[in-house]
Amino acid sequence: MKTFYWYDYETFGLSPRVQRIAQFAGIRTDENLNILDEHMFYCKPTHDCLPAPEACAVTGITPQLCEQKGLIEHEFIKKINKEFTVPQTCIVGYNSIAFDDEFTRHTLFRNFLDPYAWHWQNGNKRWDILNVARFCYAHKEHESLEWVKNENNRPIFKLDRLAPANKIEHSNAHDAMADVRATIEIAKIIKTKQPKFYDYALSLNEKKEVSRQVKILHPMLLTSSSFGYKCSFTRMVTAISYHPDYADRAIVFNLNQDPEILLELEVDELKTLVFTKKVDLPKGVDKLELSELVFNKSPMFVCSPKPDNFKLSPLLIEKLQVDMDKCMKNLSYIQNNQKQIEKIVQSIYKKDPEREMSNDIDQSLYDNFVSNKDRKICNHIQSLSSNEIGLLNPNFEDRRLLKLFLNFKARNYPELLSEDEQEEWFEIVQSRVQNGENGFLSFDSFENSLDNLKNSNPEKDKLWQDLEAYAQTFL
Repeated sequence: MKTFYWYDYETFGLSPRVQRIAQFAGIRTDENLNILDEHMFYCKPTHDCLPAPEACAVTGITPQLCEQKGLIEHEFIKKINKEFTVPQTCIVGYNSIAFDDEFTRHTLFRNFLDPYAWHWQNGNKRWDILNVARFCYAHKEHESLEWVKNENNRPIFKLDRLAPANKIEHSNAHDAMADVRATIEIAKIIKTKQPKFYDYALSLNEKKEVSRQVKILHPMLLTSSSFGYKCSFTRMVTAISYHPDYADRAIVFNLNQDPEILLELEVDELKTLVFTKKVDLPKGVDKLELSELVFNKSPMFVCSPKPDNFKLSPLLIEKLQVDMDKCMKNLSYIQNNQKQIEKIVQSIYKKDPEREMSNDIDQSLYDNFVSNKDRKICNHIQSLSSNEIGLLNPNFEDRRLLKLFLNFKARNYPELLSEDEQEEWFEIVQSRVQNGENGFLSFDSFENSLDNLKNSNPEKDKLWQDLEAYAQTFL
């Protein structure tokens, strides 16, 4: 049976590389969104990094609560992975692909579980209702959800604002279970009011269907947060080529920009304009809007079946601020210079074989894939008791994984460490919390954040005391 598994995390910060999950909630439904099962549990702090006080201020969750009620990280993520890997499951959330899924991957990796298999093996997929909501706003604004806008008429897609506007109970916002229930209700409204639209958006969680829909050098309307609210998060783009290294993605170009620049500048100059943040570019220099359309990230788009036109209603053209003449002119230029431009774009995105590897093994998820031999060892670890893990001397091909194994034991089974390992782990933790190495939150930064929050939110004094007490355990 095909099912949806709706989930949400509350975390101790925004970065999946350096922060940890605090709370998990998941609800399994059938395809008609009827609830079949639900789960909620906490994760014990891993005692190797400080929580971001700002995150705790939003959720109200403290490390002490997680210590009292939580599972160790290894058992926590194994339990989640068991639900995610049920065959024919679509794993879905609200902003999950950009946020929660990344925490899932990094946590699986740190605990020797496959960071990718859960969303593609055995007919599994993933989906994101935030992307669907933006897609609805662009194409079905007046016929789907009730929208929230700020004083500047800018739409607000935060779940704690969108849910109440649609008469969805969400008084306990930023509780993982409350957020999951609200996400399901948002999906129900779209499914009820716009069933065909819902089905089309859902079809885009299928990698093969996305690949089939994407047509090279055809105009398409792509909805993405990167395009901003003024154009309803939607631009007319075209896929210039497939990615040179990854078969599961295409490189798309915003047709609102002049493509001649692709033939005027050197590849290194173009890379700077593509990969540098807009705020870091010189004043007056525009970011070059090339981007990856990843087939397994449920992209929201509509591609024209024809390469030379796109039939859009006058109302949609006005709403999305599409300059059809300009876009089609730019598309024609790319088509007329296809081979040259394709070669340049692929050079921009070609993976650098000498790229710098992560300094911290816990952050090396995307450095390399784990070999089949090492994956067997990783799988074997999952079947062992804590005592058996303590006796294991894994013969990894990738020797970096031995370092990860030490960290894994230290986070989950500190009683298993030898004296030498304890000393090594102590040095690792101190480098993180004292020096803020590799992006971790330092004690000084933690204190500064806490002081600012104390001054602005004195009513949360108990929370500030708990966080301060937790930080003291690292000294």
